[in-house]
Amino acid sequence: MKPLLLCCLFACTSLWLNAQTIKGRLIDAQTRQGIPLVNLILTKPNQSKAVKYAASDSTGSFELKDVELGKYLLSATLMGYQQIQREIDLTAQDSKVLALGDILMAEDPNLLKEVTITGGTPSFSTQNGQLRIGVANNAFFKSSVNLLDVFRKLPGLQVNQDGTMQMASRAAPTLFVDGKPVNMNNDEILTYLSSLSPDMVESIEMINQPSARYDGEYQGIIDVKLKRNQSLGFRGTYNVRLQRNNYSLLDNNLSLVYKSNRFIYDVKLGHTTGSTFYKYHALQFLPSTNAMITDTRTVTANRNYNIQAKVAYELQKGQSLEAFVRTYQIDRTATSRNLLTTQTADLANTIGLVKSDNDALPKQRYYAGGLNYDAQFRHSELHVIASVAQIDNRQTEDIQNRNVFSDQLMNYWKTNSSNNILIRTAQADYTQNLGQGKLDFGGKFAYTTTQNKLRYDTLGNNVFSLDPNRSNEFRYEEYIAAAYLSYSGQWDKFKYNASLRAEHTSTKANSITTGLVTDRKYLKWLPSASLTYAINPTEQLTLSYSRRMTRPTFAMLNPFRFYYSPRHYWIGNPYLQPSTTSLLSLSYSRKALNISLNAGRENDPMERYPEYNPSTNELIFLGRNIPYRNFVNLLASLPITLNKWWRMNNNVSFYYNKELRPYFGRSYQIPIYSYTLNGSQVFSLKDWLLDVSYSYESKSGNGLYLMKPVYGIDFGLQKAWFGNRVNTKLTLYDAFDNLKRRLVFRDQTIFNNDFYHYFGAQRLVFALTYNFGSSTYKARESKKTEEENRAN
Repeated sequence: MKPLLLCCLFACTSLWLNAQTIKGRLIDAQTRQGIPLVNLILTKPNQSKAVKYAASDSTGSFELKDVELGKYLLSATLMGYQQIQREIDLTAQDSKVLALGDILMAEDPNLLKEVTITGGTPSFSTQNGQLRIGVANNAFFKSSVNLLDVFRKLPGLQVNQDGTMQMASRAAPTLFVDGKPVNMNNDEILTYLSSLSPDMVESIEMINQPSARYDGEYQGIIDVKLKRNQSLGFRGTYNVRLQRNNYSLLDNNLSLVYKSNRFIYDVKLGHTTGSTFYKYHALQFLPSTNAMITDTRTVTANRNYNIQAKVAYELQKGQSLEAFVRTYQIDRTATSRNLLTTQTADLANTIGLVKSDNDALPKQRYYAGGLNYDAQFRHSELHVIASVAQIDNRQTEDIQNRNVFSDQLMNYWKTNSSNNILIRTAQADYTQNLGQGKLDFGGKFAYTTTQNKLRYDTLGNNVFSLDPNRSNEFRYEEYIAAAYLSYSGQWDKFKYNASLRAEHTSTKANSITTGLVTDRKYLKWLPSASLTYAINPTEQLTLSYSRRMTRPTFAMLNPFRFYYSPRHYWIGNPYLQPSTTSLLSLSYSRKALNISLNAGRENDPMERYPEYNPSTNELIFLGRNIPYRNFVNLLASLPITLNKWWRMNNNVSFYYNKELRPYFGRSYQIPIYSYTLNGSQVFSLKDWLLDVSYSYESKSGNGLYLMKPVYGIDFGLQKAWFGNRVNTKLTLYDAFDNLKRRLVFRDQTIFNNDFYHYFGAQRLVFALTYNFGSSTYKARESKKTEEENRAN
């Protein structure tokens, strides 16, 4: 046995000693700029079987490691460019690194007549079933005010007016930056996306089926690849955005980065001031034949700011240590005016009219800090992350309900709520080259505690006293331990990946007010696998499977009442179970054409839907687990260049959804069919760019509600000044003021509920970006944890 082990060790050592690295940089022959996302294939002469695959990074650089000695043919292909082929001969006399230098790639004039966008970053490409979209220099995104606008144009991604997002799997995506999850809560994510202009982002990668390497919570990932340059020196970017609809909102963001030989200093400052507008309108017919009309208008004044500071130090070549601290401070004043009108069934006579005034002062103090260690060795990589985050929420409310007819004060409440969340996480990931592939394994531990108090004081006999029926105190503890193992490799024209993740969760929910304590422990196994077949360099087919889970957010577990109107509120549920989604996907890509078919089943999905109490005329939205949801969707996207001054991009999605939803002793299983269309018509007019974007969502819904169709059209105008140092954009959103999400309750024998939400979508926005400094280096964003996502 010992001689055999020695022979194996000697053989492996010989292979490593004889292995070499090939590196170079692909640049545009005209612009002399690096070209990202180029597909590189290394083959033996007169053989089609690939020895190595690679893709260039955002600077056009590429690297092929552990290549054995011999003769090879290196091919570089990318939509819109002529194919490059180069013969390579690796001998023992050569150094361990073969530097090819800059390789020029010329545009392919024949493809201009097909589906290519010339003169910038390639628009769309697919790798292993994951869609990559070039952003910087892409004409489709130049007129977009910020990265959030770019997200609204991405195929298979739905961005709602309140900023929430859904991917093809109907799951909310997790935001990554440069391959790492960002360290931001929900408000910060929207602020961050709004602070980035498209020319600061090289590309976006959409991962509909994350492997077991990622947390089980990540059902979908959007990875933002920032533009980067390794030049030393100082760089700054200032963004300002002025929005005007019913009110004005001003965003200011300043980013400063300085890079020396071994240090990187990165500081980001942001400030938001001004107001936003929200309207909620509902018509509810009661079984007593009366009708109740709720009309709520909320104006929220903002005084928010955020600070990020990071220092990265290169310990030695390939090893770096990064420390970061950050804070996000929210100070808002939310003024809500509500009218609750009671009318006869024919809406002819008004029986009652109640005016509700709600003045709220929500505040949030968010602090986070941590250390990240990254090491790249010859045949392996190690990444270690440790972080702590403290989130403190405070809110006071003053709620008065008055009978308009008699001008009599009906009731008067004061509330005081506090929510403290402390999150500690530690994670390690290790990658080792093994054979023709890579072995990944790692683990994570997270410990979260939340403390929540809500106090209601009600006016009676001119004295405020505690209302025990609505006051509550709730504490929650959660331990998560996870481990994963993954292997990926390639054989001939096939690429494959198989992985398994296990997550053990232990929770304790303590409702101190009611004296109920709920302990829960569960173990989830989350496998995933994918297989990609390269039909040719520009055409591929991918089949993949994954199982992911979704834990309830901490707000969904909170058993507190939050009022929309005197008889309309939502309440959390500490007994919610996590849901599990199994997804099977088949995707096909050919040049710029991308088609994907996804089918899956979600068990125990979490929903918040209403229950009507006929004795009190209250409409209560409760968080519940429904048994299951089945879904199928088909997505297709195709950018087309008609000529040099007219480009278009069109995305279409078809959806099928069927869920089992028990409600008031009945079980609803209603199949839902819907489709969405969105796209852009981009016109280049000398130095100006005009973008007409559109979106349409057909009638859809769920087991309880019908959702009416909705459409929106935006007009954008963009121009760069002073050698691209200054970029200005003017955009009119929702030009025809139609983006109102309207829902109608299906079963009117229970009660008739018809309502809509409106977030002031029609608005005029002016944005300006100014770049200054001698360097174009862009540092990576802070790390984020799944638990911090759920804290919002």
